[in-house]
Amino acid sequence: MKTGYVDNFERQIKFLKKHFNFCYPEDYFSGNSKKGINILITFDDGYKDNYDLAAPILKRFEAPSIFFLATNYIGVNDWLWHDKVRYLIQNGALKSSEAEGHLRTMNLKGTIDPKFKLFVDSNFPKEAPKRMMMNWEEVRKLNEMSLRIGAHTCNHLILTELNTLKQHEEIDLSSKKIESITEKKCDYIAYPNGLYNTDTISVLHSLNLSWGFTTESGVNMINTEKTGLKRIGMNASDNICTLLLKITLNTIR
Repeated sequence: MKTGYVDNFERQIKFLKKHFNFCYPEDYFSGNSKKGINILITFDDGYKDNYDLAAPILKRFEAPSIFFLATNYIGVNDWLWHDKVRYLIQNGALKSSEAEGHLRTMNLKGTIDPKFKLFVDSNFPKEAPKRMMMNWEEVRKLNEMSLRIGAHTCNHLILTELNTLKQHEEIDLSSKKIESITEKKCDYIAYPNGLYNTDTISVLHSLNLSWGFTTESGVNMINTEKTGLKRIGMNASDNICTLLLKITLNTIR
């Protein structure tokens, strides 16, 4: 989230708080939420600006939120692979049309052309230009704000590309690291790129993780599978009309 979007994000949260209900999935699925449309704000990856800019607004409006962390990127000066791609686009080392095509393929199928990946890794600076992700002290402060923390695997690996044992490792170590920081059970996971399979669900059951968040657009009903929760993409640049349209269209689908 860019600093220039902070005021707009505050307007979004204020609007949502006024016209809709906020709650966590436990409340909704147990029937303890209010009637009408219930909303939960989520963030993936663990970006520092989520802590710097979004968290104070969410805390002020007491808006239930979950921050999903790719734990091996927290507290280190390394960038997620898709951020490296966009950095190379901005600096003229990659053509946008070519790079975005590769990113779309990755988002849909979880696969990356090995030659393209090698190009990106070879051309990105050996020392990252700035810290993109939160550190663990910032995560502790989020927890102290009563904002919740969820797992997003250790290394942001695409789960459908991993065998069951490796999926278990990525999810287990990520959730345990979060539990060691928050001193609370980590009961949520957002699947990297929204991709998961039957092995993933088996791993979640074995680890007693109750809630799995996808990137599939839509709303969740009482009978929605709890490990396949849908979400509606929200941008800090969306005006109120755009935000309301997204909610309305997904509600009537």
